[in-house]
Amino acid sequence: MIADRFGTAQAADPASPLTMKPQQGVSFDIGTKRAVSYFLIDGNSCKLTLMLAEVVHGDEVNGPTTTRVTVAIEAGKAAHLDTVEGKTLEFKCLGGAHVMSVEASNQATYWQHHE
Repeated sequence: MIADRFGTAQAADPASPLTMKPQQGVSFDIGTKRAVSYFLIDGNSCKLTLMLAEVVHGDEVNGPTTTRVTVAIEAGKAAHLDTVEGKTLEFKCLGGAHVMSVEASNQATYWQHHE
């Protein structure tokens, strides 16, 4: 579990849909990576920030391999991130940009249903 400057973070299981509120950090493992994300309301979009790092031993994170991505997602739309482990993370901006959901699925399953 990770806390950030925006408030309390919560550990999550991305295999089941997770709901995020603005400025609420969430963390979860996806394959060999530790993910931490939060979003801010930016007009009619969710400004998502996602940080990924390799997990080395238990909860220890290997700093030099950290990646940070920030993307604006329009309300009612989604952004997808594919991992090298064959997973797809889907971040949806919902509720007039006041709620986001994140869900992990297998890439093959995701793309079969969305082509």
